[in-house]
Amino acid sequence: MKIILNLIKILLVILVMFILTQNADQNVSVSFLTLEYPNINLVIVIIISLAIGAVFGATFMAFSAIQAKAEVSRIKKSNKALTSEIERLRNVTIEEIPSQSLETANPDEGSK
Repeated sequence: MKIILNLIKILLVILVMFILTQNADQNVSVSFLTLEYPNINLVIVIIISLAIGAVFGATFMAFSAIQAKAEVSRIKKSNKALTSEIERLRNVTIEEIPSQSLETANPDEGSK
């Protein structure tokens, strides 16, 4: 599966490079909010757009990775507490359990 993903990435980079070389001599005008940039090379616009997109994507991925790590930490803490409770309950002898809880746990046996 990793080989297929790497091949797709390589083909995507080759495609982007092909498109950039085809449009290397074109100039465009960029209007962003109130700013106007006339006669900028299209290759520069594409590279800057890709860079900004990569930065935003990495930032959002970092936030979701931090949230996932916090959730894993919380679940591990809960798991540790439940494991210690199970160990504590395993070590309880029958004499330590109140007889009233035994009767409520098995109502059929008390009526016989």
